[in-house]
This record gives sequence, C-alpha cells and structure tokens, in this order.
Amino acid sequence: MALVNTPTASLKISYRDASGSNGSTTIHVPFATLAAVALAAGEALAATLPALTGCVVTGFSLSYDFVEDAPGTPTAGSRVEDKGVFQWLCANGLHSTFTIPGIKDSVLQADGRVDLTNAAIIAMRAVVEDVGAIFAGISGSDIVTLSEAYQRFNRTSKRQSPPHR
Repeated sequence: MALVNTPTASLKISYRDASGSNGSTTIHVPFATLAAVALAAGEALAATLPALTGCVVTGFSLSYDFVEDAPGTPTAGSRVEDKGVFQWLCANGLHSTFTIPGIKDSVLQADGRVDLTNAAIIAMRAVVEDVGAIFAGISGSDIVTLSEAYQRFNRTSKRQSPPHR
C-alpha cells in the first residue's frame, strides 16, 4: 500500500453561460510539470477561450492527485459522517477550518472536544503549524495555531452537537 501519483495533473477551466449555469473544460498536464508552469499554461489557454464560446470564463484550478494503489480495509464502525472539525488561527487574525472524516473516538474527549494531548493529534498539528509548513488560510495568511477542535456529525443541528462545540 502506497500513495502514488496519477500520470497527469488536471487543469479545470470553469465557465458561466447567460442563464447562470456553470460548465467546465478539463485538460491534463504531465504530473512532473511544475505548478507555476502549469498555471501559466492554464492562464494562456483560458485567455483563448472567450473567442470560442458565448460563455465567460470564471476561473480555473490545478489539481495534482495521488491515489492509494492498494487501499486497506476501514476500521469496523468508522463513518465519514462523524467528523473532527479543526479551526486554525491565521497570522492575519482570521480563521481557517478543515474537517477530518471518520474521526476516531480514541482522539476525542467525552464532551466531544478533540484531545489535544493525543499523540496522533500532536503529530498532525506539527505538520500543519511548525516552521517550514506551507499551509495557509484561503486569504493566503499562514496558519499559526489550532484555536478549536471538536466532533461534529454530518446533518447535526446546533442542539445535537457535542456540548463544547
């Protein structure tokens, strides 16, 4: 079992038509292509498309994918609807949040908060926060520290959430 890269990265260019409907074009670039080179090519391609369509180009994205070549068996009882919510403070004072599906009970406290002393949580935080980490909020500001972490179930109302949400 290993994460292996797909042969190509995907460049997806998005459009909007007169009715407000969205569409897209996906083109691939070799996986070894540097992101800056692929993005420059995407910008050049996107600039040519308005002459071909009555739609407007609304943006594009670049995706480098890795897949598990031999996925293992999930732990019995694991559910992707059971999420760990991690809210991070960024250097600019704003927050960035991501969720981890199928959060294990072993990394949670009884009240629904994430146990910040758990070795697996400490290891994940180090990858996100430590010097040299490249992770940032959507504004581009560096992630500085974890401000809140708790359990949430998909389709959970505020009243149903754990008490220390």
